[in-house]
Amino acid sequence: MSWLRNEVLRHADIVEVVSEYLPLKKKGSNYWALSPFKPEKTPSFAVSPSKQIFKCFASGKGGDVIRFVMEMEGLSYHEALQKLARKYNIPLPEAPEKQSSQSRERQRYLAIYQEAVRFYREKLPGSPAEAYLSQRGLQPETVEAFHLGYAPPEGSLLTQHLLRLGYSEEQLIAAGLSTRSETTGRLYDRFRGRVIFPIQDEQGAFIAFAGRSLGNEEPKYLNSPDTILYRKSEVLYGLHQARAILRKDKPALIVEGYMDVISLHQAGFTEAVATCGTALTADHLAKLKRYTRKLTLLYDSDAAGQAATERAIFTALSAGFFVSVATLSDAKDPDELLRNAGPQALYQSLEERQSWVSYLVQTTPSGLPEQRYHLIQKLGEGLSSLPDPLLRRVYAEEIEKVLRVPLDFWDSYQQAAAAARRSVPLTPQHITAERELIRIMLTHPVVSFGGMPLWEVLQKEFQYLTFAHPIAEVVRQALCEWTLPHPPNFGELAEKLPPEAQDWLSEVLMEKYTLSPRWRAWDDTPLEEDPVTIAETNLNLLHLNHLQRLLEENLSILSSLNPEEPVYEEHLSLHQVLLRQRAELAHRAGVLLPYKTSEGGES
Repeated sequence: MSWLRNEVLRHADIVEVVSEYLPLKKKGSNYWALSPFKPEKTPSFAVSPSKQIFKCFASGKGGDVIRFVMEMEGLSYHEALQKLARKYNIPLPEAPEKQSSQSRERQRYLAIYQEAVRFYREKLPGSPAEAYLSQRGLQPETVEAFHLGYAPPEGSLLTQHLLRLGYSEEQLIAAGLSTRSETTGRLYDRFRGRVIFPIQDEQGAFIAFAGRSLGNEEPKYLNSPDTILYRKSEVLYGLHQARAILRKDKPALIVEGYMDVISLHQAGFTEAVATCGTALTADHLAKLKRYTRKLTLLYDSDAAGQAATERAIFTALSAGFFVSVATLSDAKDPDELLRNAGPQALYQSLEERQSWVSYLVQTTPSGLPEQRYHLIQKLGEGLSSLPDPLLRRVYAEEIEKVLRVPLDFWDSYQQAAAAARRSVPLTPQHITAERELIRIMLTHPVVSFGGMPLWEVLQKEFQYLTFAHPIAEVVRQALCEWTLPHPPNFGELAEKLPPEAQDWLSEVLMEKYTLSPRWRAWDDTPLEEDPVTIAETNLNLLHLNHLQRLLEENLSILSSLNPEEPVYEEHLSLHQVLLRQRAELAHRAGVLLPYKTSEGGES
């Protein structure tokens, strides 16, 4: 697939592709448009024809032409790649005569599940399941849209049907459709006497099942086991049906149950999705983030639902989502509210949704000092989870209004939390140096630096550094692993980066502001940068910081040793060497010593 990606990036012009979706206007060296991802009045969506990347400064999204098509149409990476290949008449690779064993296994699962769906649906008319679904208020078109079915109570009807089609017993067991009796050794159906909810992936393929008992049989819901197609910690039920509305920046409505999703979609709330019997996970949110960065939690009103809501808040905040919470006052779950009070009641609940801050303040007792302590601890955990400092500030201001906790309190709280997570705090200078080195490496790769191309010099230097910014560190590692003979470029590098790293890197490489056309009227001096000087300056800064960390670590070791021990002399000698190296590097970098340590003292 790397060959196909390279061909697509070679043929596809990002300006041409983007202009099919958005009206672009040239300004300076880039093209600009209003963001397609967030409402705005001033264009902040930029396309660079020279770098073949886009950056949306309103939403933070950025990347190459493949990423753009993925974001605009809600496609997977391979779907977007194939769409662009067809557009530019790039021949798609033919399927090999012999597929890999894993690929054959996946196709076998899909075929088995497709046949199982057909079997269950054929058994639905006139069954107890059909009566149950009708009683729950589902319309025939809704039942059809979600492919609901019925598993008869007889022991092995589906198993025998699939065996007659040529599938083996081992395949049916591996697919989670059949189980072997421990007493007789015979196969029987995993799902019996249950309403069947087929589970689809984002593209609509059937990958698993859930079955609800029609009587008092336990468990109430029985789910397929995990397979190579299905991991319940990653799949969101209803996402295939919801993704069209979520692409329009609609907040995802996260609920607990299959029936909740189906009832909500029938009532017009097509943004609803549910986890498949598990808590909300980072993997769920990674899939959801392809469509929206906003979500509303609407969990059951019982104690378990409230506890799940609190856990989901912190998980979603850590993933960078805008989180709100809606509550149910007159029903156990959304399905019950819709059946008893209709869509207007549900709409009212969503209209009255709260920010996660207000929800925690409302649901956590705070009358006693220890209760207030626990509430502030929760709010601090939420703020610490947020990767965006500006968003932390916004929520801190809300907390100040509600609880009269001053803003500067959270500054000290964040510093204490950061100190607990790492020994050396980040500084703006270090973060800027990391950004600049990556930018220079990709922008001026072939400039001569000591007789070698700049990108090769920096790649070697990067082997001896660790970047403090977590996303910059991901990019540094990808650059260190670059083995191709030519300089790294965004298109090929992005293939190895997660979406958040692509967003960050596109911002590093994209100029947010353009030079005024009036500049030349009063100054003919060209605004050119010296990449070698920039590289040297920022490398010195990072190496100096690295030596400073080594000095502080060695000082800590020395303070714990007995001066009479031989090892003490070894660390003392090492300290002198580090001091000398630091002094030489500081002199070259023009930095005045002594440095201050992270504890505030001098070394």
